[in-house]
Amino acid sequence: AMVRGSDPGTGGLLGPSLGMRGILIAAALSYGMLSLLLRGQFAHTRTGGELQELTLSRQGRSVTVLALRDTGNTLQDPVTGRPVVVIEGEKLQTLVPELPVLDRQSLSHPVDLLRDLEGELGGLRLQLLPYRAVGVECGMLLALRVDRARYGPWEYRNCLTALSPTPLSDGGGYCALIGGREGA
Repeated sequence: AMVRGSDPGTGGLLGPSLGMRGILIAAALSYGMLSLLLRGQFAHTRTGGELQELTLSRQGRSVTVLALRDTGNTLQDPVTGRPVVVIEGEKLQTLVPELPVLDRQSLSHPVDLLRDLEGELGGLRLQLLPYRAVGVECGMLLALRVDRARYGPWEYRNCLTALSPTPLSDGGGYCALIGGREGA
C-alpha cells in the first residue's frame, strides 16, 4: 500500500496552481476591497464632522448656507493671512442687493465684472483674488469683504469672501468652503 505524502511538486495544502503570484494577486484584491470599504467610512466620518452652517453678515443683512471645512483650501486673505471663505456667488445676492445679478456668466469674468462695477461700488469692498487649482494655472475670483463670518465656534470679522462662479459640491450638499485646520 502506498501512503500519499505531501509532495512539494503538487503544492501540498495550497494546491498546484496557487504560487507566490497567486498569493500576491489575492492580497492585492483583498487590500483593494478593504480600502474601498474604509474610504467610504472615513469620507463619511470626515465630512459629517466638518459640514456646518456658515452665516455671513454685512450691513445688517445676513445669509446662512451649509459649508464644508476644506483643509486643502489654502486661499488666504493677503491682508490678514486668515483663511478665505469661498461661496457660490449666487448665494450672496441677498447680502449684496446693490450688485447686478451674480450669475455664473458674470462671475466667470471677474476682471471685466469689477471694471464694469467701478462706478457703482459705493461702500462695497471688492477685490480680485488670485488662485490656483487643478487645470487652472492662475485664475481670479471676485472677492468681497463681509462684516462677519460665523462657522460653528469660529468667527471672523472683516472676512474676505471669494465668489465662485460654479457649484462647489457635486450633489449640492454644501455651497461654501472654509480653508484652514479645525480650530484655526
